[in-house]
Amino acid sequence: MLVYPISLDIDADRLEPQTSAARSSVTHLAVPPALVILALVIGLGCGADRPPSASPDPDAEISSERPDRVVLITIDTLRADRLGSYGAPDAHTPHLDTIAARGVRFEVAISPAPLTLPAHTTLMTGLDPPAHGVRHNAIQRLGKQVPTLAEGMQEAGYATAAVVGALVLERRFGLDRGFDHYDDRTSGRISGGTGYAERTATQVVDAALAWIQNSPDRFFLWVHFYDPHADYEPPPGFAAAFPRRPYMAEIAFVDAEVGRLLEGIRARFGDDGLLLVATSDHGESLGEHDEATHSYTIYEATQRIPLLIQGPGWPAGRTISTPVGLVDLAPTLLAAVGAAPLPEVRGLDLRALVDQDEPVERSLYMETLATRFDYGWSPLLGVRVGTHKYIRAPRPELFDLEADPKELRNRAEEDPEAVAKLDRLLEAHLAVRRHAAGGVELDAEEREWLRDLGYVVPDASASDPFEGVDALEQIGGADPKDRMAVIREVSLAQADLENGRPAEALARLEALPEEGAAIAMQRASAALKAGLSERAEAYAKSVLLSEPERTDARLLLVRALEAQGRVEAAERVFADWPVDSAPASWVVVRAATAEIAQGRKPAALERVLYARRRDPEDTQLARLAANLLDDADRMDEALAAREMVLRSMPGSVAARNDVAWTLFVLGRDLDRALELAESAVADAGDEPALLDTLASVRWAKGDARGALDAVERGLEHASSRTRAHLLELRVELRAGLRERASGRVPL
Repeated sequence: MLVYPISLDIDADRLEPQTSAARSSVTHLAVPPALVILALVIGLGCGADRPPSASPDPDAEISSERPDRVVLITIDTLRADRLGSYGAPDAHTPHLDTIAARGVRFEVAISPAPLTLPAHTTLMTGLDPPAHGVRHNAIQRLGKQVPTLAEGMQEAGYATAAVVGALVLERRFGLDRGFDHYDDRTSGRISGGTGYAERTATQVVDAALAWIQNSPDRFFLWVHFYDPHADYEPPPGFAAAFPRRPYMAEIAFVDAEVGRLLEGIRARFGDDGLLLVATSDHGESLGEHDEATHSYTIYEATQRIPLLIQGPGWPAGRTISTPVGLVDLAPTLLAAVGAAPLPEVRGLDLRALVDQDEPVERSLYMETLATRFDYGWSPLLGVRVGTHKYIRAPRPELFDLEADPKELRNRAEEDPEAVAKLDRLLEAHLAVRRHAAGGVELDAEEREWLRDLGYVVPDASASDPFEGVDALEQIGGADPKDRMAVIREVSLAQADLENGRPAEALARLEALPEEGAAIAMQRASAALKAGLSERAEAYAKSVLLSEPERTDARLLLVRALEAQGRVEAAERVFADWPVDSAPASWVVVRAATAEIAQGRKPAALERVLYARRRDPEDTQLARLAANLLDDADRMDEALAAREMVLRSMPGSVAARNDVAWTLFVLGRDLDRALELAESAVADAGDEPALLDTLASVRWAKGDARGALDAVERGLEHASSRTRAHLLELRVELRAGLRERASGRVPL
């Protein structure tokens, strides 16, 4: 019989007490020695890398003032035991370790899911996945009725901004609500086999610092780094510092960029009034329990994450041993700024743990439904109480984490009474289904599109927003721990693809019995690269039937159709692409171009303007928007878009010509229009379209002879479309000159 540190006889109504107490202990934290080669890479002499105080005073007076600036840092796929402050002897994480030394370190922080979007949704709502309804990446969005941390910060008077490192957190999944500024632009780099575009930590920090330069004094800033996510591709200097350990190199790289971010904040505002929180969404298995990365198990390697808090009200050098979770961060941060609490949260204010000495009777929830969504296997649902973890699975698991931290001895059969108690607690978590996630329902256009592509589309669902959830959570089918060989085969197939062996990869994948979305996507990619485009099309369609919002499946379908020469079908896919889910500007342009070809210019304009709100500095989007606004007779808006392009590309002949033409149409600032038109012609020569603009501006300024000269030069090489306008202009100019010559029009 297991001996539990706290009673397992916990009433479901007391899962999360309103007031709490915790056992805490003060520890001495030290920064690990810097690696010489890494010091050369990142320049350890900067002020941001100064070591933490060697002996923080646990009895020092704790400030109760409310912070002016709250900075939340989430580092994707970061397991706790890879930081120096959590005991990793070979880590190089001085900036994160400094936060730990100058603030509070939570020894055991738990993620609710080994998946980026569900875990971050819990962080931002204070709700476990069964309550907020987001259970997997890319196929669900947070329901609009669920209040968020950012909304609470807004109501408390804080400016709010987010800069995220990968499109798995793009705004269409609902986490942008409450943010005044939500930057989800990416560089187009694709991470591993996920299909999620990402950007590097350097690009993330550049974007965050650009916002900070003009930010108000009081703000809430969320900065998300994706780099430690597989595939591990650290910058060369960091890779050299950690040979054959690219995961550690990625963590060191992110830590250096965290230092640059904090230095930028302090350079403008100083240290006073700054509340820092650093954490992760989930960890990484790194081969433990036969899992290379994450998503398909809920052992400690993926569920135990770092959590560090430094700032007003958080004593330096304190370590809290009571287990906590991402579910606690929203209520904690809102309490720190004096904001109203979110309704119905499952988390608690962690500040209460700092001052108390008694343990908290609570349970922490965890799950993965990726096993069901991706492979059709059983889901895994778990709960942790104290140092004990229970996992509901086809073969249930019970672990004493104090005696067995690697979770190698399953005690479920030894202690059925403990299993029964913990299973009742788990059921209480699952019963809290307050909010449905959106995004799974198909709209009319999507349904029609899928039917045209040959799908059998089920009727729209019914009244109960959680209809089908019980089935998703139902234990049954293959036990994921028995199917890790499938994951290994998928990894081998990916290696075949990377090494130019697509036929071998496809054969390996098609030999597997699994039929889930993850396998189908892998098969589609391999088939396409093997030249089997019809088979790739079929696999992509099968994914879209169950997960219609998957952008990677849409892109694979387009590529498969284009490979077959079915250009019109591919263009239809683009034309019917949901406005809020295009992963990159080139997709928006292709989709809008397809809509224009169908005579749907208003729809194309709506799409492009939506994309510009997300990425207002993209010149390709701005030029297309300006042309569509021009057609819609919204010339002031067209001018603003073209002026933005000109500011970004002052040397562009086309940008100068576009602004000159728009000023001519508006009859505004003709002197500047003439200057731009003349400089464009001077740089590009007698290009007919440029001479057309120059002639029009000269005519508007009363220089008919100069305008006629430009027309005649343009007609020498004009295409049919430009020639027609130049000929029309020549007729009007000659008529005007004749009238002046006859004296009817004053010179």
